[in-house]
Amino acid sequence: MLRGLALAFALSLAPPAMAAWHHEDVHWGKLHCPSDNTSTLPTPTYGSEGSVWMICTEMIIDAPPRAIYDALLDFRSYHLWNSFVVDVELPDNITRTPDDVYVGMPMFFTVAGLLPDANTTSDEILTVLDDQSAEKYLMNAWRSNTFLNGTLSQAEHPNILTSAEFGRTRYVSYETYYDGPNNPLLFPLKGQLQAEFDQQGLDLKRYVEAL
Repeated sequence: MLRGLALAFALSLAPPAMAAWHHEDVHWGKLHCPSDNTSTLPTPTYGSEGSVWMICTEMIIDAPPRAIYDALLDFRSYHLWNSFVVDVELPDNITRTPDDVYVGMPMFFTVAGLLPDANTTSDEILTVLDDQSAEKYLMNAWRSNTFLNGTLSQAEHPNILTSAEFGRTRYVSYETYYDGPNNPLLFPLKGQLQAEFDQQGLDLKRYVEAL
């Protein structure tokens, strides 16, 4: 009975269901970080409806899109380069990354830099593996999976890679947050999250350019 009451309470806190939409209608390869602090970008799972804020970083990396795409999915190597997401726990059936990753794969991130002298953690789930180069972009994404399939915190993090001149890549990485019970707790961290996202992009740039 207590479990049923807890479930009912959690569902009462959940944001309203979003209307069905087709992420194929978005020109993902043409997205850029907004020039202002209030605009948001859609995500593959949730679209634009209910979005309230976001963080975004964008840069040119001197490496081909495929190398960056694979590095972002090589979760077992994050400790080698990523000063923000310092560790990723994966299911036991994942022996090699990026080769074994799959849509729907659960992940447990250990994150540094948001709180002084303490790491934080988050449950995530892989939502997109789009490596169709004929569409002129590569994209992978994951979303929060915190409590009841993300009920407590609705947010999704796409990484979009498009070819630039001279074999380089335009890297756009963002996380859009949606209205939900946990949003008032997360919004005060927006500035620090943005700083860590920017640093994560620089870490990635240094890492793949040295491969």
